[in-house]
Amino acid sequence: MKILFLGYKGCKLHKFLSSKYTVVQTENKITFDDYKDVDYIISFGYKHIIKKHIIDLFQANIINLHISYLPYNKGCHPNFWSFKDNTPKGVTIHLIDEGIDTGDILIQKEITFSKEENTLSKTYDRLIDEIQNLFINNYKSILSNSLKPTPQKSKGTFHYEKDIQKYKNILTENWNTKTTKIMAKKRTDLEIIDEVENIRTKNNVNWMDILRLAFKHAPEDARKLMGRVNEYDGRISALLTELANNGK
Repeated sequence: MKILFLGYKGCKLHKFLSSKYTVVQTENKITFDDYKDVDYIISFGYKHIIKKHIIDLFQANIINLHISYLPYNKGCHPNFWSFKDNTPKGVTIHLIDEGIDTGDILIQKEITFSKEENTLSKTYDRLIDEIQNLFINNYKSILSNSLKPTPQKSKGTFHYEKDIQKYKNILTENWNTKTTKIMAKKRTDLEIIDEVENIRTKNNVNWMDILRLAFKHAPEDARKLMGRVNEYDGRISALLTELANNGK
């Protein structure tokens, strides 16, 4: 097997793959000559958008390693936003599609940090190590397409590079800033429960009957409605996770 490795040259994963397969590595925008005779493309820390015709050509043989627990914190600086937005922390290996970190999930792992892992730099290093280990421990299943891709269950969250600029004032020690300084003020259990209740009140108690009628008479509008329901469900799931961990 010949693999095109897009991203970090010399990292643990790059070295591991090179010990078993023929690997070509680049951090530059790829051209036809880069991928014309490869079997698989792996993106890890790659900064460029991969064009649609390349994605279509490789289909299930083009994946990305992202240091967030998707669908949360797609895009830039996922580690920072997991603390700022108080969303689940973790790593995800997923198929690449035309969106940014929106492809179906192959495998992921939620991460809990120790008390010693208390800065952005330390938590970032842990995530980078965890995602490489996740791939290495499952590489045969990944590269043989044995894992069933799972669509992301909700819209989750997304951030652009520019979004972090307004929080530069709290990054007083750059990436060595303590994560506790970034985290939003911890809410009480009752405040979290109040928000869950507020979201749920938006769903009519007879919503299944309404949904049946909607799909019968206006299916396209009903599908848009389901998209909103999924967003609500995703937010409720994040809140319940926050509630479960609130006393820790």
